[in-house]
Amino acid sequence: MISGTPTQGGPQRILALLELAEEVPTTEELAEFLTDADPAVRRTALTVLSEAAESWEEPSAVFAAALLDPDPTVRRAAVELLGELREVLVPGERFTRSLREACGHPDADVRGSAVVALWRHRLCTVDELTALLTDPDETVRCETVLGLVSLDALEALAAAAGDPAAAVRLAVARGLAAVGDPRGTATLIRLAEDSDVLVRAAALAAMAHTGCTEQAATLARTALNEPAWQIRQGAAAALAVADPQEAVAPLIAATRDTNLDVRKAAVRALGGLAAGRPEARAALQAAVADVDADVRAFARMGLSDARTDLTGPSTTDTETG
Repeated sequence: MISGTPTQGGPQRILALLELAEEVPTTEELAEFLTDADPAVRRTALTVLSEAAESWEEPSAVFAAALLDPDPTVRRAAVELLGELREVLVPGERFTRSLREACGHPDADVRGSAVVALWRHRLCTVDELTALLTDPDETVRCETVLGLVSLDALEALAAAAGDPAAAVRLAVARGLAAVGDPRGTATLIRLAEDSDVLVRAAALAAMAHTGCTEQAATLARTALNEPAWQIRQGAAAALAVADPQEAVAPLIAATRDTNLDVRKAAVRALGGLAAGRPEARAALQAAVADVDADVRAFARMGLSDARTDLTGPSTTDTETG
């Protein structure tokens, strides 16, 4: 327990702590410094512990508990250490208990750090994370969305798609792409008509991973005429997995877009749909002369793939095995 107020002996205590650091102290040996009345001593003790630890269960519990420290600079140190040491931390009962308590802390940085640590260490359920979607800070809600993505929580993500903050809705769209479940397409269709340009673009691009249904393809074709290039780029990506009968013609037009990122997305998408479609191959052949090197490279790859699909495996491939 931390008690008292900072003393004049703080600098001397830090010197003593740094001398002890050379001996690779244990958590027990650092206990008096970790509970010192001076926050500068406690901060330094956390750093020393992070550098001296050989077994991580006790230090992990200490770092999590430091999120609840009364001093903001100590809490900041704990936030940084929990992030930096994420791969070596060993969750235990005290670690988990402190993180859950920290989720209700007035400091948004503390809450966000606790949420990240909980979901990255698989210490929370979908219901627990869903409850955190009401956090007043949008950064914390974004971290919560990432936790829901890690659990493939499509229903909770659909609810988060209605968040008032564009950053949270953007996290949902990108998260659904990471999950890649076709059932997420319905939420993406809703986000594809969002008021925020980046959310709409991300939702359209995510359909390349979840599937582009007939309704989604209709939205994507319309979106190819939007003024924002990010939306046009996302639409081209979505059409890569749409019904070729509906996708090829608008993608051919998009290969001539004024924006190189849109042309690149269109050429990549068209490359997978070109086999057996002379008009698509002609568009790719034209794109080989594009002013952008990436567009030219994707056009050549698309033509090569289309030829392979038409001719089948090479003689070498069929003879092997």
